[in-house]
Amino acid sequence: MSAGLIAAALGLAEGARHALEPDHLAAISTLAQERPGAREGWVAGVAWGVGHTTSLLALGGALTFAQASLPARAGAALELVVGGMLVGLGAQALGRA
Repeated sequence: MSAGLIAAALGLAEGARHALEPDHLAAISTLAQERPGAREGWVAGVAWGVGHTTSLLALGGALTFAQASLPARAGAALELVVGGMLVGLGAQALGRA
């Protein structure tokens, strides 16, 4: 098996593990719950996953192309934005409950 195929398989496995982390499950379950049916919830989940993957590929690709790394301060700012989004989704879920 080629090194590229192994790297792709490991990346896919890591991505699947990442997608099942509690913050991701909380976010998508809150978004899916707002939809009127199972199909609409599924579509929302797929759209969220595609958007999430696209943004990671774009940023990762740009950093790889530039042979650069994300500055620690930028990483912390992105984590803060994600934290704020999770707090907002939690408040929204509590409001509905």
